[in-house]
Amino acid sequence: MSRLGRRGYTLIELAVALALLGILFVKLTMIISEASKAHREESAGMVLEDQAQQVLDRIAYALIGADPDSLNPSSQKPFFSDRIAFRVSLGVEDGEIVWGDPEVIGLAPDPAQLFWARNENTPDEQIVIWTRAVSELLQDELLNGSDDNVNGLTDESGLTFDVDGDSVTIRLTLVTRTKDGRSISKSKETVITCRN
Repeated sequence: MSRLGRRGYTLIELAVALALLGILFVKLTMIISEASKAHREESAGMVLEDQAQQVLDRIAYALIGADPDSLNPSSQKPFFSDRIAFRVSLGVEDGEIVWGDPEVIGLAPDPAQLFWARNENTPDEQIVIWTRAVSELLQDELLNGSDDNVNGLTDESGLTFDVDGDSVTIRLTLVTRTKDGRSISKSKETVITCRN
């Protein structure tokens, strides 16, 4: 049969073309799936980072008006605590500072929960959970008795308070899981100086 008289494609040519299209379609689907997964993880990371910053700001704002002498624990490096008790000045009356009720910020018995409380363990107790996403350990920290993240503290929990005089270093790591079970964590740190 001459080339001019031939019309259409042979069955083999069609099979090869369909196989190539199938491979191209599978590769394109894999690329779109990976890009979508990366976008979801990046979005989850950004949301988690925003949440960590908001919680850290809330803690700092609560502590900035605290009396440095009321901070408990008042321990310094190499010790830290995952909770801190304090009192805040409400103002001055008749030349005397008026102090508010005792407050606490820390991890609840369920370590993933970070809470604020006023008048803890009294009938007037008020408790608010600020987040339920605190990591078991601070980012880059392992439970091994060593200072893995090289900040002078060992085996830090996901929330730590390090008191140095009237300054408090606050470290926070939040964690979330993606739909496919991968873990994303974000850490924030700040140092505040108590004003009172």
